Amino acid sequence: MTHDSTPDTGTDAHMRDALINQFGLADTVVDSDSLANSVARFREQGIVLPTFAELADPSGIDPARTAGVGKNDADARNLFRVHWYNDINGDRVQVPDYVVLTKELTGIESPIIVAFGDRFPMITAHKVLAAYSCLAPRVVTGQFDPTRHRAIWPSTGNYARGGIAISRIMASRGVAILPAGMSQERFDWLDEWCANPAEDVI
Repeated sequence: MTHDSTPDTGTDAHMRDALINQFGLADTVVDSDSLANSVARFREQGIVLPTFAELADPSGIDPARTAGVGKNDADARNLFRVHWYNDINGDRVQVPDYVVLTKELTGIESPIIVAFGDRFPMITAHKVLAAYSCLAPRVVTGQFDPTRHRAIWPSTGNYARGGIAISRIMASRGVAILPAGMSQERFDWLDEWCANPAEDVI
């Protein structure tokens, strides 16, 4: 499959296309019908996708985008909180929350900065960002159609939960696959977030 208008003129182009096909890293629309289905569903449900640039530096995101939305609500506006720059309440801060461990505590000269990873919405873990970075590109290139595909999220817990959270607020069906021995808390959370836990939690 050719992913752009440039003709394959040699081995480099062939290898590039092979890698794109292998890892699903399409950089142009590969299925316009699937993309049209996504656009229609997102428009109908008022879903707006933040860009990766906005999530890397959310200082330009209008605070009104998340006004009145709880940080753990199953609301697509929480996509604009899927970044490091949140405080404990889900409000945006200029610098990601952190603590500095000094020599008096660690016994070493260099201070150690510890960033808090529990400031993310819905699951209090950064895996929502990882999940969004996997699903969003496939939606905008037409590789994933929320009206007919399921997003599969295998992990030991947090990535699966992040994938389910992102799927749900992007009006898509997600399936969590995780080992049976994981904490009951994880399974309880999945039962609440999955539309059909009997089929969507494996």
